[in-house]
Amino acid sequence: MLAAFPLCYPLSRLLDWALRQELSVFSTRERLLETLRAAGPHGDLVREELAMVQGALELRTKVVEDVLTPLADCFMLRADAVLDFATVSEILRSGYTRIPVYEGDRRDNIVDLLFVKDLAFVDPDDCTPLQTVTRFYRRPLHCVFNDTRLDTLLEEFKKGKSHLAIVQRVNNEGEGDPFYEVMGIVTLEDVIEEIIKSE
Repeated sequence: MLAAFPLCYPLSRLLDWALRQELSVFSTRERLLETLRAAGPHGDLVREELAMVQGALELRTKVVEDVLTPLADCFMLRADAVLDFATVSEILRSGYTRIPVYEGDRRDNIVDLLFVKDLAFVDPDDCTPLQTVTRFYRRPLHCVFNDTRLDTLLEEFKKGKSHLAIVQRVNNEGEGDPFYEVMGIVTLEDVIEEIIKSE
């Protein structure tokens, strides 16, 4: 072992220096992204894997407003709806598991959240009022601002608060006091799709 020391020590120092130089090439997120974009899909990385790595690295540069579903496109229910056969069928056909519930004629007045699993013991023949179900379960509404970063939202979703959030912005246009304006909803699925670059 001592005989190999004069040869091994300088070689190990040289390797340490070379590897340190190589690792410092990717010292910033932006440099790594540039390298990934330039490399393209070849070798062990296929196109999908490359897209996922890029999506994960770009997550902190995107905000909720980039991925939200606008209020006009959201499937929602009125609070005074009755859970008859037609309504339950419409809910099941929608394919959504969490449905915002609004009061009155204004879709931005979201007051409750219905989980489709809450309908497991509801008989459509009973014509149960929707409010009976939503008041029983009292699902909390999770609100976020439109400029919240997606990595921050992902952390909130991971904490288990909810998998759906109401997106608001402060509207201070015109006369009068500023107010919160509902822009739409964002789900955990929206964030995941942004990471894996899928639609």
